[in-house]
Amino acid sequence: MTPIAKQDRNLATVMKNDGVAKANTHDSINRIFNRLEDIKKEMGEPSWSVRLIYTDMMSAVMICQKPGESNRTHYHANEDEWWVVMEGELEWDIDGQGTYRAQKDDIIFVPRKVIHNIRVVGDQPSIRLAIGKPDVNHIFVDN
Repeated sequence: MTPIAKQDRNLATVMKNDGVAKANTHDSINRIFNRLEDIKKEMGEPSWSVRLIYTDMMSAVMICQKPGESNRTHYHANEDEWWVVMEGELEWDIDGQGTYRAQKDDIIFVPRKVIHNIRVVGDQPSIRLAIGKPDVNHIFVDN
């Protein structure tokens, strides 16, 4: 495995360091009903993230990024993670598995301890819903 560069479990810091301008816990957290169009209107232009679900068992974060943006290459030592693509196109580089191009309605799963990177491709912003345990430790690796 690649040497560890940095670790972080604070979502706002992770998002900020990944270039997401507006990282927000939002007033929609743990709300029974949310609508994508309402959140997009409230958050405005990308890039942004909104934590929608946060309990002791699970977390769901909506992430909107511009074309060309990506997160830092990382893995999670003890937690699996999965996403639902809601808009746009993204590529997941998944260590040992290859590169997957995903678009609206696709679901991507990355098991714990697997290094991965996500980047927005195409010419439109993307929106994905990231689902996992709360306060997951991101372990960043050098590219």
